[in-house]
Amino acid sequence: MRLPAIRSLPLLCLLCLFGGASVALATSVHRSRERSSHAAQACRRHARHRHCASHRKHKRDAGSKPSAPKGVSKGGSSSGASTGPWTGAPGPVIPGAGSGSGSGSSPSSPAGGGAAPTETPAAPAGPVHVQVTAEDSNGYHFILSRTSVPAGPVVIEFVNHGQDEHNIHAVEPAEGTEAGGLKENVQPGAHTDLTLNLHAGSYTLFCSLPGHEAKGMKATLAVE
Repeated sequence: MRLPAIRSLPLLCLLCLFGGASVALATSVHRSRERSSHAAQACRRHARHRHCASHRKHKRDAGSKPSAPKGVSKGGSSSGASTGPWTGAPGPVIPGAGSGSGSGSSPSSPAGGGAAPTETPAAPAGPVHVQVTAEDSNGYHFILSRTSVPAGPVVIEFVNHGQDEHNIHAVEPAEGTEAGGLKENVQPGAHTDLTLNLHAGSYTLFCSLPGHEAKGMKATLAVE
């Protein structure tokens, strides 16, 4: 009876070793899982703690930010203030700069705030115009739109309302010299301009065609 007991002893020892190894392995796996679970919970707690701390810091920063003074819009500024974000300190004062209320005046502006008057240069005087109309239907004569003009350049607008051709010449009787005249006759219904430079005096305007001046086709123009 002792021989079978002795033979089964190594088998029992072997079973005990396998059983102990299995228990140790199971215990190690269980502890590893517990450590992993504890690490995960700690990570989640740490993440929640950081989020809460960041949220509390954001609330403290928002509560400690100075508010803009009345009259200053968000992101803007009141009249005369800097356009940057409000810092609670007044902007630098620039010597000679006008205030936002408009109480000062620009050095170049006259008293009263109006614009400085500008002098417009006088336009150069142009030549004087005189219309001379030739008529021959009821006698030969010249009709003048004006009988006197200032000395200087004069434009004679000669219009032929007659049935015959006519011309015009200007002569100063005191000197007996001709101031100028048309080189060609003007046909009935036509008109042309004659520019003369006249000095003070009295001028006779007449048609130089034979017999026309004697029939009355003449007039006097006074130059002052």
